[in-house]
Formats: sequence, C-alpha cells, structure tokens
Amino acid sequence: MIQRKYSLPSRRMFEDFGFYEFIGSAKLRMPYRLLTPKTLNTSANYPLVLFLHGSGERGDDNQKQLQHGVARFAAPASQTGYACFVLAPQCTTDLDSQPTMWTGERERMHLLKLAPEAAIPLRTALELMTTIQEKLPVDMDRVYVTGISMGGFATWETLIRYPEKFAAAIPVCGGGDVSHADRIKNIPIWAFHGANDSTVPVQCSRSMVEMIERAGGHPRYTEYPGVGHNSWDRAYADPELLSWLFSQNRLSGVG
Repeated sequence: MIQRKYSLPSRRMFEDFGFYEFIGSAKLRMPYRLLTPKTLNTSANYPLVLFLHGSGERGDDNQKQLQHGVARFAAPASQTGYACFVLAPQCTTDLDSQPTMWTGERERMHLLKLAPEAAIPLRTALELMTTIQEKLPVDMDRVYVTGISMGGFATWETLIRYPEKFAAAIPVCGGGDVSHADRIKNIPIWAFHGANDSTVPVQCSRSMVEMIERAGGHPRYTEYPGVGHNSWDRAYADPELLSWLFSQNRLSGVG
C-alpha cells in the first residue's frame, strides 16, 4: 500500500519529488520518491522511469537515492521535452539477510549467477512500481529502468526476471547473469561503464553486451577510457540519452 506523504525537501533541485513510503507483501518498509509531471493532461498517459540507486545511497532517509543520475530526468528542460514520472525507491542498508545475486571474488563478478528468486528489496520495488502504474496515468508501453553500480546490477536483473515489463533500460557500471542474455536480446539497452572501474570490473558490462550480441540482440554500449567507477556523471549527461530512451516503445522494440 502507498502510505502517507511527507513534507517536501529543502533542496530546490528535487522540490518536485514527493516523499512517500511503501510496504509490500514481504512487509519491508521502503521509502521512495516520486516525480510527477507538473501539468498532467487528463486524456494522456506518461512514461515512467524506475531509477535504482547505488550501494552508497542505501538507508531510510529517503533523500540519498537522489544524489546521482536522477537530476537528468528531473531537470526542467528534461521535463519540458520529456514529461514523465520518475520513481526512485530507497533500498535498506541491511542486506545481510537477503539472498545475494552472485557469489565469489570481485574479479569474477562477470560470471555471477542469479539467485532462485529476487531479493526482497527488489521484489518490493517492483511491487511499488506496479502499484504506481495502477494508480497513475502511466503509459505501460513506455516504462524504463535505469540504475548505477548496485542499481546497475539490479537493472540487468530486473530485465532478466521481468523482460515483459520494460521498453528499454540503461544499466550503468553494473553486470548480470550472462546465461540469460537470450531473454533480453530484443529489449533496447544502452549500457555504460568506465574502463578503469576498480569497484565493478568493466568486464561485467562487456560480458553482458557480448552475450546479448551473440544471442542476436543489438545493445548500445559506451565505455569511457580512463574513467573509474563514476561513469554515471558522463552517462546521464550524454546529449543523446533522453531522445534515445523516450523514443523506445515496448510494442515497437526499436533498438
């Protein structure tokens, strides 16, 4: 259920994001922020962007998840050209009791395997997204997912587990289970990674892109030479990003 609305934050950049809280079927309390287009046409439906933050933004303050990436979608110029809902849930800091998506050494993250089911925070975030779609005028054929680092992994995982839900995805410095590449070969994907990333090896993105291409897909991939883990600043600033993303439609399958 969607619970009470909190007061708006003082930071001007995010003044249009409402403070909310959601409790899903697993009883996890998940803070989230939601940006709504300023002018809603009652006869129109709008795209929805699901933004999944990195591990450094975990918590329960319902603010840190807006630190990186979200600003591109919330900027006035972006909303003028590409009015959309932006949903930014916040993951708990306590993941010790949750099933992990991968096991092994960091250097072998590109060989990770999916757990039998998604961890509770991700399942809750997807339940939240469904609830938003039921209550607001969301264009179900223009739902997009993007995320950075931990959220980049979650973006790949979300696509693999629920490929029918999304029109396109932008995973940034993440990785996924390459054995499931065939499931997402027809989804437009634009992945980003820094070549010198010492936190998430660049091979994680390279392997996913390579396996999707082998399966017959045509993902876009941008790798930044000399860039470390923070590839998101450059990725979300790419001048083609919004036009590419919002041109994707689940029915057309345009890459």
